[in-house]
Amino acid sequence: MLADEPGTWRPFAGGTDLMVLFEAGKLAPGKYVSLWGLKELGGTVVATDTVTLGALTTYTDVLAHPVLGAEFPLLCRAAEQTGGAATQKPRTLGGNIANASPAADTPPALLVYDAELELISARGSRRVPMSDFIWDTRPWT
Repeated sequence: MLADEPGTWRPFAGGTDLMVLFEAGKLAPGKYVSLWGLKELGGTVVATDTVTLGALTTYTDVLAHPVLGAEFPLLCRAAEQTGGAATQKPRTLGGNIANASPAADTPPALLVYDAELELISARGSRRVPMSDFIWDTRPWT
């Protein structure tokens, strides 16, 4: 749907920043599509040498996961220090990264852990180090 009508639809999941813009009257008119139904974007997978966090992983999910608590305490601390339970439940890692706010909570922790992102579009997917993603000034396509 996003590829068929470029620039028409804007994806969202948790919507915490979206709601702030809406309430402030600063949200551009447009069509929005929820990503919550895309099961492929959720979940945490722990393997021998990697941990994969889906874009729809919420801060509440991060805080509840025993491996993340033991192995990635900075990520858990960032999730814990952000708002309260009401905003931690819908707030997603993918949204926190994609929103590109200079006040984002989890990207600094992900940088420390040398995280990689898997970027997916209609043309395919690619893996990008978090550090390259943060500093890359090319438009997303």
